[in-house]
Amino acid sequence: MLVTPAAILIGAALLEALLPWPARFRLGATVPLLTRLGHRVHRPDGSPRQQSQAGLLALLVVWLPCAAGLWAVRNLSLSEPLFDLLFLLLMLESQPLRELAKATRALATKETLVVARLQTSPWLKRETGALSVMGLTKAVSEGCALRLVGQWAGPLLGFALAGVQGALLWRLAQLMNQGWSPKQAGFAHFSRPAATLYQVLCTPAILLLALPLCISQLRQLGSRLRLALHWPYPAMGCLLSLLAQGSGCRLGGPRYYQGQLVRFPVLEASGEPTASTPQRLLNRLQLIGWGWLTLALLLTVLEQVRG
Repeated sequence: MLVTPAAILIGAALLEALLPWPARFRLGATVPLLTRLGHRVHRPDGSPRQQSQAGLLALLVVWLPCAAGLWAVRNLSLSEPLFDLLFLLLMLESQPLRELAKATRALATKETLVVARLQTSPWLKRETGALSVMGLTKAVSEGCALRLVGQWAGPLLGFALAGVQGALLWRLAQLMNQGWSPKQAGFAHFSRPAATLYQVLCTPAILLLALPLCISQLRQLGSRLRLALHWPYPAMGCLLSLLAQGSGCRLGGPRYYQGQLVRFPVLEASGEPTASTPQRLLNRLQLIGWGWLTLALLLTVLEQVRG
């Protein structure tokens, strides 16, 4: 049982939650390198179609060598289960999100608002200079919840479905979507292939995280999801809508990207987000994820007992 995929999933998630991991060794540190690669590959003076083709080429240039190298190294490893455990541990990255949520809780006050804006700006990929305390906590709440899907839930689901190659694909899609963010004007067309891949891969992970939230909100589910479908990423909008209703905190609304006002749907709830909202949303999503992991382990144990 110790070498089953379910045991590897739980082992990697536990180690990632407990072991300190220096920031320079995390995969998130590769985002500036991907951004630099994107600026070299794409042509700002090209047509939208040419920029999208360049984005697809860059995606393949990043993914294919990584997948081939992973296959070769895994075949040379002395213990494939141990290699899988360590590799999946490398793919997971929820600690920085918990640290950001904890720092926001401490700094989201009128006295330290300027410091909080500076700290969260690189994470949010949006203008934070004019955000109030409530606006900042709302932005961090949305960012932490959505990033947890790509940095934690997605790689776990990818490993469950396709082993280490699945975990690699899920995490690379998240990193490329972050490095070539559609929120940046220069990557508006170049980022489309990576953004589309990221949306497709995130959808099953979002459905699993949203299912327990749906069960507790069946009466208002239709109206909540109808509004969330107008979100740029409909599946992510649905998850945020369910979280907003479940936590009683209003999310969504207008925001500024590159000096331009962009209006997102307002996900109504009974109250406004507070400094503790990002941490509460992260805890709720990870609790749901741990529930699915525990269920997978129990099913594995029952299958082996019957066998």
